Amino acid sequence: MLNAIEDRQQQIVNYLKVHQFARVIDLIELVNYSEATVKRDLVLLEQSGLIRRTRGGAMIVDNKKIDVPYLMKVTQLNEEDNKQYIANVAETLIKDDMVIFLDSSTTSLHLVKNLSRFDGLQIITNGVLTAAMLSEFTTAHVSVLGGSIVPKRATINGSKAYNDILTYNADLAIIGCRGLDFEHGLTETHEGEALIKKAFRRQANHLVVLATSDKLDHKYMYQGVSCYEIDYLITDKPLETDKLEKLNQHHIKCLY
Repeated sequence: MLNAIEDRQQQIVNYLKVHQFARVIDLIELVNYSEATVKRDLVLLEQSGLIRRTRGGAMIVDNKKIDVPYLMKVTQLNEEDNKQYIANVAETLIKDDMVIFLDSSTTSLHLVKNLSRFDGLQIITNGVLTAAMLSEFTTAHVSVLGGSIVPKRATINGSKAYNDILTYNADLAIIGCRGLDFEHGLTETHEGEALIKKAFRRQANHLVVLATSDKLDHKYMYQGVSCYEIDYLITDKPLETDKLEKLNQHHIKCLY
């Protein structure tokens, strides 16, 4: 019963994330439950901070803070030209025989097929699907971090994964982010994700951040990596002069 409730509420959140607003009658048709049930779901979702109820409907609170299920994101990979562009730029930093940390972000996932062009790579990842795709499309030696899989996110994080990372040393850490603030660095909405990025930075010679332009100038609850710890920022559009100056102050090289 609990899973049915969670699945129904996830359907509602996913619908609102796409449409921003929905009438109660629309949601009743979506989940095929009674009006009373849908209204109870909306009350619970509002209490959790995910949505805001309005007269006759509901709206999403903050589109950037709500997680779409990971597999839903993956089905959109071929439509994300901006992320593939970033992956193509990131490829220029990679050489044969490197040891690479690669996180579970969908931006990093776009890099997988590019990695098929290299020999002798050793890749450590916290992404379950990332590892499967690396195994399928590359000749790299792939290691997956230990720990628990985060439900509906196909990622492994937390203290066990953090400690596992500390047993490796890498040439590059290549990571995505939820937000990049030009004063504070990378931030995440999940503590476990922030912890993984801290460990990747600690054990890698250089850190490469992959961030689409909509991630810039946003700050979330958990601190991941500070600006001074970033070596490269790869994004999909040229930055304004003031932002480039801030990157220069932190000795971050911007590529696009």
